[in-house]
Amino acid sequence: AMRAASSAVGVSAPAPLRARRTRRNLIRAASGEVEPAPPDASTSVVLGANGRTGREIVRSLLRRKMAVRACTRSGTFDARELLGDDATGTVVPWTSPLLQTAMADVTRPETVATATRGARAVFFACTAPANGEPDLVDRKGLIDVARACIENNVSRLVVISGAGVTKTSSPAYGFLNAFGGRMDAKLAGEDELRDTYRAAAAAGRTKGDVAYTIVRPSGLLNGPGKGVRALAVNQGDEAAGFIDRVDAAETAVEASANPACLNVTFEVYDAGTAVPTRYLSVADVLSDPILRAVASVVTGAAFGGVGGGRGE
Repeated sequence: AMRAASSAVGVSAPAPLRARRTRRNLIRAASGEVEPAPPDASTSVVLGANGRTGREIVRSLLRRKMAVRACTRSGTFDARELLGDDATGTVVPWTSPLLQTAMADVTRPETVATATRGARAVFFACTAPANGEPDLVDRKGLIDVARACIENNVSRLVVISGAGVTKTSSPAYGFLNAFGGRMDAKLAGEDELRDTYRAAAAAGRTKGDVAYTIVRPSGLLNGPGKGVRALAVNQGDEAAGFIDRVDAAETAVEASANPACLNVTFEVYDAGTAVPTRYLSVADVLSDPILRAVASVVTGAAFGGVGGGRGE
């Protein structure tokens, strides 16, 4: 049986029940069975908007006619180039005031404080590059963003993390951690973020529904998306699977307005692609199919290695 992550603050129901509720709420909001929580006139801020997942979050917000501040380290965001000409007629004209650009570098807290001011929600879609310093981005940068959100009374901070982040002995964790301690930084960042919100609440420094949500996709793909009804939601970091970035972005945006996702951490992936995170391999987290095949051979997974295959 799945168990709730011990560090998931505010989750009182058993993990399977809470996961089913989270998935049901997301499906109902996305399908129009119930009206999602109406956004106010404030802006949603996307940190890391130039990234492949960040740009899909921008696209998802614009599709909902919600004001977006696309934040990058350079301060530039070419919507036509990054989102594609196919979206110009169905989202909004790129001259629309719904889309703003701003400079924000999560390793420079003063820029984050400015960029998040007046925001309804902030999406953290940042991670250090392969040759970067994960501790500065995935841990310290995330905590500085959390502090800015609390100070600026941002209703929701949504963090794009990754499934398997707590499974320190898995092959995937070891491989990714070789790049400057990337997974160690992500795990520490999640834990410190929860501590930061807990301490702020205890000190009376949070107002209203100021909270966080941590979304843990894995095996991110660049497909067109399958829709929320094709997704599985889990808690406790026990399972992971592939998911299109489009669907990960849609999940993050829906969660940002969903009261059931206050101070909640959950994994999301395509139903039927799940593998146990304790056995998560390098091939299970790579988005390029050629690299996945190579990794599968190199690590022995193609020849019946530990962990089994994808499926139920």
